[in-house]
Amino acid sequence: MSAGPHHLQDLRGSNPFPVSAVARHSASDGPDFSIETPALRQAVDYVRGFLRSPETGTDQPDASGTGHVIAVVGEYGTGKTHLTVEVLRQVLSGGDETVHTLYVDAPADTFLALYKERFFRKLDKADVRRRVTEYYADIVADELTDSPLTSDAARLLRERQLSPQDVVRRLGLRESTFLQELQARLGHITEHADFGTALALFLRPEFEAAVWEWLAGHPADPALKERGVERTIDNDISALEAIGVFAFLYGRQGHRFVLAVDEFEKVLSRGTRSARHEGSVLAFKKLLEVFAQTRSLLILSGLPDFMEILPPDAQQRISCLVRPTALSFEDARQYIRYSLGRSGTDAGLRPFSDEVIAYLVELAGGNARKVIRLCYHAYQAGAAAGTDITRAMIREVARDQFEVSSPQDVRAEIVRVLDSGGWAFEPDHRLGEDDGTQVTFWLPVGDNGTGLGVVVTQSILNEEEALRVAQQGEQVLAATTASSFVVLVVNGYLAGQLADTVTSEFARVFTYSPRRFPEDFAAAVKGFMQRLEATFNDDRISLIENRMAQLMRQTSSVRGSLDEMGSRLTSPAMLERAVARGVQRAFGAAAGTMNAQADISLPPTVALRFRQSALELQTWREALETSVDALFDGSDDPYGPPSVHTSLTRALGALYLQERTLSGFRDAVNRLLDRTPEERHRAASDSLGQLCSTYDRLTDGNADMLEQLGPLNELWQGAHPTSRGSLADRNTPHLLVLSLRSLARDVYDLCQSYYY
Repeated sequence: MSAGPHHLQDLRGSNPFPVSAVARHSASDGPDFSIETPALRQAVDYVRGFLRSPETGTDQPDASGTGHVIAVVGEYGTGKTHLTVEVLRQVLSGGDETVHTLYVDAPADTFLALYKERFFRKLDKADVRRRVTEYYADIVADELTDSPLTSDAARLLRERQLSPQDVVRRLGLRESTFLQELQARLGHITEHADFGTALALFLRPEFEAAVWEWLAGHPADPALKERGVERTIDNDISALEAIGVFAFLYGRQGHRFVLAVDEFEKVLSRGTRSARHEGSVLAFKKLLEVFAQTRSLLILSGLPDFMEILPPDAQQRISCLVRPTALSFEDARQYIRYSLGRSGTDAGLRPFSDEVIAYLVELAGGNARKVIRLCYHAYQAGAAAGTDITRAMIREVARDQFEVSSPQDVRAEIVRVLDSGGWAFEPDHRLGEDDGTQVTFWLPVGDNGTGLGVVVTQSILNEEEALRVAQQGEQVLAATTASSFVVLVVNGYLAGQLADTVTSEFARVFTYSPRRFPEDFAAAVKGFMQRLEATFNDDRISLIENRMAQLMRQTSSVRGSLDEMGSRLTSPAMLERAVARGVQRAFGAAAGTMNAQADISLPPTVALRFRQSALELQTWREALETSVDALFDGSDDPYGPPSVHTSLTRALGALYLQERTLSGFRDAVNRLLDRTPEERHRAASDSLGQLCSTYDRLTDGNADMLEQLGPLNELWQGAHPTSRGSLADRNTPHLLVLSLRSLARDVYDLCQSYYY
């Protein structure tokens, strides 16, 4: 039924659904609508029990052997962040002043970055000072309790109605004695003497700035070193110890310390530096024990990846494991009714209907983010058509929004992954006589028909499409040997209710995403090929030949990339850009002004993120340029063997190329945001995502070359062990690459949070 004129006018208003469908936490967040799913009830019930439980002891872990740790584990878009934020709201709803909450979203790679860039910046300096003062007050009160003349002062100190500093001053007590006792007590409580010393000094105004600076991760001031505070919080282990110190500091003084870490897999999952370092994992296990020993609660939210890294004894410290549940029809109905009502319309569910909502939930498989995203775009489609939303509109929206790459782009990405891995493959290979036995790519193992097949398809939104793909998988398997595998890559959307029909015929199903697909697909192919090669136990010669051929292909691929980079270094365009950059350095002030003007449409946080990356690249490039100049001015060769010169040249070329990629990305985002609010609103979800994907692809292709900076750095330091110039003072190339790879995601998230 078509909508009436009044309804059409309502639809042309602002869209009541969020465009990004990504939950964010803010200290200013007020009460908001939340669907009470079973997962949410489970987490909230646990937290309420935690808040009601008495303090059973502060020196030993819970008798149950578990700590106060909640793990919220789920895939993308299942509502992990929303659930975590809702739990924090429940914690704060009681108005208990002894409860202190910190919410942080994890940065990429290390616990050290988590501490310095997220955790410490959320700490309140005055609040930490108050916690230390409470310990001081108790020490002074202990001294005054036994005397009838000072017992009232002792009582007021314990009730936090008097300042211990004022009491010591008025009664003429010896302050140094109490501060020494405070230092010893804090050292015992935090289990680290240097933290005890620093926190005791924190109460003295002349040391306050130096202590806070040291806690932030900077080297200790000489005044602190003289008093035994010498080390720096500069690695994962010391950073985790520091977090534990604050848990002790709050928990041992009758306070509830609640720390929520979102996107935790960015710190602890396959491939992160912290996960590869055994000491970091052990230190994190120790932190879980600390939360068991104090009145503290740790909430870890992220993909299932981080649970796989934790050793079994660390997993036992997790007292509540929450897996966000899929939204039901009734859940989605409540959410849509609430969102439409909040927009000021009085049309009930329109332009939605119960039938359309049920179909939408089925199509999204109950995934909260997909439900919200489909609601937004379906509402837009209904407004444009001036009608109620139909099932056909939902399917059209799903194809438009989730098929972000063309079929050609997906095939090209797969070819790039296979080439970089050195795997031999045959495109569009037919395994039998029927067309249904054709695979998009075939990776043979041996000569007996064994191998890995890759089938690529577009969105699967109805039963007919699902049955067709499933039948193709069945025919392919029938045409190969029993040990072969077939995987499916869906470029677009796989409807939730059709997933079982499709996945039963394939060893693995990938939903294509420009950011995660290359890494996940490469890891899966490697695993399948190793399993297939294991079947060649009786033919070791063939296996060795296959491995050698693979290594030769990998070497050829790398050599081709290096040669291409080398040719770019000597091209006229590269020389022209080098001259232009030289002019900019000569007129740095003017160039800085122009850059600031060029970023005028960027949110301040986004502009700052771009400048941070640009500065990191510039620092490395200038260091290499200085070394190149040294080769011509008669100075000692800083790199020794002439064979290293080629690596130096190629690394410099990679830096030039990455600077141009960064500059192009920044200018494109700047132009995109230089629009009216309405145009920018549409661009934020579509064009911005495409720009970010393009930047990611270009950076991934250049990352291997940038990693060559590492050996160059080591060579320079080996030749100049006592010098601290040029490359020796730079960050590691690994951190540079990680920063560049996370830029697109940071820019997207910062733009979303700034404008919406």
